[in-house]
Amino acid sequence: MEKTMMWGGINLQWAYTDLLGYIRFKVACPHVAKDILHDAFIRYTVSTSANKGQEPHAYMRSIAKNLIVDAYNSSQRFVSLDADMGLSREWLEAPTLSVEQLNDIKQRLETIQAILEQLPPRCRQVFWMYRVEGHTQAEIAAALGISKNMVERHVMRAIIDLSSARELIAND
Repeated sequence: MEKTMMWGGINLQWAYTDLLGYIRFKVACPHVAKDILHDAFIRYTVSTSANKGQEPHAYMRSIAKNLIVDAYNSSQRFVSLDADMGLSREWLEAPTLSVEQLNDIKQRLETIQAILEQLPPRCRQVFWMYRVEGHTQAEIAAALGISKNMVERHVMRAIIDLSSARELIAND
C-alpha cells in the first residue's frame, strides 16, 4: 500500500504525476511544465482564498491553468526551435516518483512556506507582486507608495532568505 504524501491539502503524488502530466501536455516542454507547477505551489501557498480549503486540488488546477495561459502569452513573443531540434513527445510522459522523492519535495515546500511566512508582511507582499504577479519594481513602488529602492530591498531580502534555505537543504 502506497503512503499518500500530503502538503497543504494537496496530494503530492497527484501534483507530480497527474497535474504535471497535464501541464506537460499543454506546454510540451518539461522545464516550463515544472516551472509552472512550482509557481502554482507558490501561488497556492500564499493564497488566502476560501476556495483553497474547500477543493484544494481543483484550486491548484485552476492556478496551473492560469499559469499555462500566462506562459502561452509570454511564449508568443519568442520563436520556438523545438521542431528544428527534433524534440520528441517523450517529454509528455508523467514521471513516477518514489515515496522518498515525494517526502523530499514535501520538506522543501514546507521550508519555502515557512520562510515566506517569516518574512515581514510588506516584504512578502512585494516579493509576491514582483515574482508571482510579474509587476515591475516601479509599478510596485507606485502601488504601495514606497521608493523603488525599498522595493529592491524587500525583493533582495526574500531572495536571500530563500537562497539561504536552498543552501541548507542542499547540505542536508
